[in-house]
Amino acid sequence: MKNRILFIACVVMWSFSWGQMLKADGKKIVNSSGEEVLLRGVGPGGWQIMEGYMMQTSGVAGSQHEIKEKLIELMGEEKTETFFQKWRENHFTKQDVDSLAAWGFNSIRIPMHYNLFTLPIEEEPIAGENTWIETGFELIDNVLEWTAPYDMYVILDMHATPGGQGTGSEINDYDPSKPSLWESQENKDKLVALWKRIADRYKDNPWIGGYDLINETHWDIPGGIALKNLYVDITNAIRTVDTNHILFIEGNWYANDFTGLTPPWDDNLVYSFHKYWSYNKPNDLDWILWLREEHNVPLWMGESGENSNTWFTDAVSLFENNNIGWAWWTMRKVGDIDSPYAIDINPGYQKVIDYWKGQGPKPSEEETFDGMMQLAEDLLPENSSYRKDVPDALIRQVQTTETKPYHGTPAAIPGLVYSADFDLGRNEYAYYDLDVADYNLSTGEFQAWNRGWAYRNDGVDIEKNSDNVNSNGFHVAHIAKGEWMKYTVEIAETAVYKVQFRVASERTGGEFYMTLDDQAITEVFSVESTSSWTNFKNLEKEGVVLEAGTHALKFHFNSDIPFNISSINFIKEGDINALPLKVLTGETASDEKSVVITLNEEVDPNSITNSLEQFTAKINGEEVVLLSVNAIEETNFNRSFSLEFGQFLTRSDEIIVSYNGTSIKSTSGKSLQTFEDLEVVNNLGKRFVIPTKIEVEDFDYMEGLGIEDTEDIGGGKNFGYTDPGDFADYSILVPINGSYRIDCRVAGYDPGQIGFYSVDESGAETELGIITTVVTGGWQTWETVSGNLNLTAGSHTLRMKIIKGGFNFNWFEFGHPDTDGDGVLDDKDLCPDTPEGRLVDINGCEIFNIPGSNYMIKITSETCSSTNDGVVDIAVEDASYTYSASLIGGLGKLIKEFNSNTSFDNLNAGTYELCFTIAEQPDYEQ
Repeated sequence: MKNRILFIACVVMWSFSWGQMLKADGKKIVNSSGEEVLLRGVGPGGWQIMEGYMMQTSGVAGSQHEIKEKLIELMGEEKTETFFQKWRENHFTKQDVDSLAAWGFNSIRIPMHYNLFTLPIEEEPIAGENTWIETGFELIDNVLEWTAPYDMYVILDMHATPGGQGTGSEINDYDPSKPSLWESQENKDKLVALWKRIADRYKDNPWIGGYDLINETHWDIPGGIALKNLYVDITNAIRTVDTNHILFIEGNWYANDFTGLTPPWDDNLVYSFHKYWSYNKPNDLDWILWLREEHNVPLWMGESGENSNTWFTDAVSLFENNNIGWAWWTMRKVGDIDSPYAIDINPGYQKVIDYWKGQGPKPSEEETFDGMMQLAEDLLPENSSYRKDVPDALIRQVQTTETKPYHGTPAAIPGLVYSADFDLGRNEYAYYDLDVADYNLSTGEFQAWNRGWAYRNDGVDIEKNSDNVNSNGFHVAHIAKGEWMKYTVEIAETAVYKVQFRVASERTGGEFYMTLDDQAITEVFSVESTSSWTNFKNLEKEGVVLEAGTHALKFHFNSDIPFNISSINFIKEGDINALPLKVLTGETASDEKSVVITLNEEVDPNSITNSLEQFTAKINGEEVVLLSVNAIEETNFNRSFSLEFGQFLTRSDEIIVSYNGTSIKSTSGKSLQTFEDLEVVNNLGKRFVIPTKIEVEDFDYMEGLGIEDTEDIGGGKNFGYTDPGDFADYSILVPINGSYRIDCRVAGYDPGQIGFYSVDESGAETELGIITTVVTGGWQTWETVSGNLNLTAGSHTLRMKIIKGGFNFNWFEFGHPDTDGDGVLDDKDLCPDTPEGRLVDINGCEIFNIPGSNYMIKITSETCSSTNDGVVDIAVEDASYTYSASLIGGLGKLIKEFNSNTSFDNLNAGTYELCFTIAEQPDYEQ
């Protein structure tokens, strides 16, 4: 024991000698050398103060005193105290500090319970005096000893104050039957005295990063006066013994309301805010940044978490882009996935929880004690489930979009690839999932980012299983079309492989395929029912060609029909020379006008040059024009070529392609096998095809706008709290150029302005038009205002921006375009123009720009064909021309030949070529 005390003394002397005391210097936190320090920390929540939601006891025992009282009822005071001692001993250890340092964190925010330092006022032997307890100080001393070798800062956070600082008892152990901090001067005096005691003990320690005086006050404090007064009293007490350390000041209402707390009253003060469940947009911190600018003080984000890895990375990026340090919540939780460590609920503890919730019999005293002590033992890192993805998301993924193998080294092929072990990295880089974070404070609705709640904290939904064949105990579930996972793999040999997919499903029809370096290596497979979600079976496919080396393997889901996937087993079969050249997949391309066709071997680019006529294509069952077949220049797409369509493709299109020819060959000389009705994988994103109606809440991205229920006809949501600069982005597809009417549904007491813009990839805006709103006399009294926007054909990001706010906004709707520019929306405008800009009016019986040769007519809407009851009339405006003409459908199909005014019945929506041959040209000089 004496040797241990001597060692601690040496460490403390060393850290005093070399430590770098933090202080506020203008808008920055700096060390004693004047170097700026950006704090990156973790708070070991649940260590000194249990919180019911982290114990899975919310609703029956939310606060620590309730948990303790219920345990005493089951196993007595002595065993309960034994458990709490073991809990504190195991919950946060030297090994945890070692891990934090290795992961890249430089600070720890210790959430303290006052009752580990002093008695409650109700238990003081002499009223008004303070009995001091060493337990809390010893816990802090241990952490300072562990962090000293790593130069890590320790910030002391008063998480539970005498009496409790808010009505939310789970987070501060408030007991409504006793006076709160705000209802008792004795509690206030005790808090002031406690902070003075803490400051006196650590006044010279340079690795104490500062004092976080009161965590998350949430009490009705008019004008913040009582909170400010208490802060000042604590400040004065601390400064009598410690003039060195930073004071961190949190606002009311969970740290974020600084009413009455400005200007700063100390020259070494930092304002601390918290952030949960809200958007992480570039302007999302504007509400707090003004505090730093106006008062020339640093900001610190003292607590955040309880979300997905995507949210973590985005939030930390937001903080650090604004030069704000941060501390994360928390190091470990019981039965959850969003912390570095998760503690499984053992059967004994489950019995306790079930009994408290009225769902099971009362456990015996020994059963309770054994279950609770096992829970405490399972806190140790070696007994916990380590979520390596969480610290990776907080540190590495903030700096890079690169992915890395989940287990550090690529998965070996031949061999097993476990579905849950996809690469570590961001959404859209290591995986793609549609639901990746919870933004309920911004949207008003909770979003489960991981419906499996097992193994990892990413958007991919992972569940446990008990399958004993090719399983690591987990599988990917709750899939959606377009989602995928990426695995870095090391393929030992270029060869043909048999692949076993370990799948389970109650339904038939789920689809998937695989790519290697973003080129397909399999066709689209369909999963048949295995009779249950847990009855896993092998789905085997032969003839998969894999190239030796390190590659990115992706597993793609191609339908919304669910199935579970546990693993992928690769078994070498033979040499690739024996395989025929065949098509694997077709996929929509990012230009939204092409389809990429991928073969199982490298294609000879010269062989595709004259192959266009050998392809046919249909969209939604109708033949369409193909404009070209093109080689793809990227070397990693050497097995692919593209087919360019004569029209834009949309997400809802069902596209099929057929090949009946002999032209296309591999570089090894094999001829491509013909194929019929290849179903193209349609991975296009959601776009609104103009003309259409767009509800404002159906945005891709939004900043600053509030969302609320609407009382307008049709219900749904509307934007409120509109302020200048707020905006929302929408993906749209414009089939043709034109001036489009736009109707906007608005309500409010003041006239406002709405700007519409086209936004390019760099974020640059091009103004399309400004709409002025009207006074309607109520926030839910709705009227429609209109204007016109000039839109060009193609896919765009449409930005709706508030120019002048103070109104509500429900929807906007595009009408048909004024394509001929006469300012009137008439029959001439109901059908689109040609790619060359030559207007072909189908209903108006006019063709302009004669003489000419070929004209494209695109019939895209029911309006075109139904205006004349399905009859399309074509005539030449100037009858002095002598001509012959023909209408050609997709792939050169002759619809009709004519040499005078003519009409066509029952033309389907599609693209047609109108061909003119001028036999005699009039003499305009006559």
